[in-house]
Amino acid sequence: MALNYFDIPAIQREISRVTRAGPESVLYGVWNIILTWQFPVQQGYVTRPQDRHTSQAGQMGFSDLHTYQYPSAQQRANKFLIVQCKRTGLEGRAATWDEGVQQLDQYLSATHRTPHVNRTPVYGIVAVGMYMRVYEYDDATNSVGDIVHPEVPPTDIGLHLKNDCIAIQQILDHIKANH
Repeated sequence: MALNYFDIPAIQREISRVTRAGPESVLYGVWNIILTWQFPVQQGYVTRPQDRHTSQAGQMGFSDLHTYQYPSAQQRANKFLIVQCKRTGLEGRAATWDEGVQQLDQYLSATHRTPHVNRTPVYGIVAVGMYMRVYEYDDATNSVGDIVHPEVPPTDIGLHLKNDCIAIQQILDHIKANH
């Protein structure tokens, strides 16, 4: 059986550090370690914290984590995933999830505002405390929508980092295989 991120002791320890009153920065660490394990630098992947994005209106924003890959022999990066983190304790607030989706919309449309004919999918994750939801960017609408994954049923609050680690790993594998 293949490993999932929760089989890695260092990742387990980082996830166990997420507490109800903990700072948002702990989530940055959790997602940074998950992403760097899933998307290793040896395969040309880079996960950049606090990546800067400028929208068409000239407003600047910083995504929490932006993952991209340098395909073999190419200088230009394939930017395919942004993760926005929100602190623990806000999981049940719809406004928190809405804010995360709005930020994904802003950052992904700033990065991918020019449609390409053969573009591969671009994804976004909103992580609120121990929960996450995944989205796919749509060139036609310049916005994100829920990703449809056949093995993962939708939930109101999202998927739990520990309890739903197999489903989350399937999503991350899907993103890696399809970006």
